[in-house]
Amino acid sequence: MPSTHANRIERSELFNTLFSEAEERNEFHAAGVKIEIAEQIFRMMEKRNITQADLARKLGKNRAYVSKILKGNTNFTIETLVLIARSLEAEWEFQLADIENPETKVYWMEFGSIKPPTGDLIASSNYCDEIGWDKAIKWGQ
Repeated sequence: MPSTHANRIERSELFNTLFSEAEERNEFHAAGVKIEIAEQIFRMMEKRNITQADLARKLGKNRAYVSKILKGNTNFTIETLVLIARSLEAEWEFQLADIENPETKVYWMEFGSIKPPTGDLIASSNYCDEIGWDKAIKWGQ
């Protein structure tokens, strides 16, 4: 019977394989963009102290639509993005990045979700756990 550690390694290798395959799909990258847009909208709503109901009223939509936006479950038209930005008294800044020299992305786990870091690096260690995570890094807020 294989050990628990061996099972973790097998699951980790399977996860890495599946994740690598997913990264090759356009749907993976589209989902990432939708989530980034949703996070930016949410942050601006917090900054402006605007609730989902407030934004829904400004957009002429129902609250369920705003909820769908904030969950990253919406395909946006440029017109919709502009309407959202104007409703939040903000504007979008888009940048097309070169993939030949991509920046290294660092993610961390927080209460079951994986997020990119915000703020300054405040601690770092060489700790690696059994499932293959690289260097442990703590970022400030």
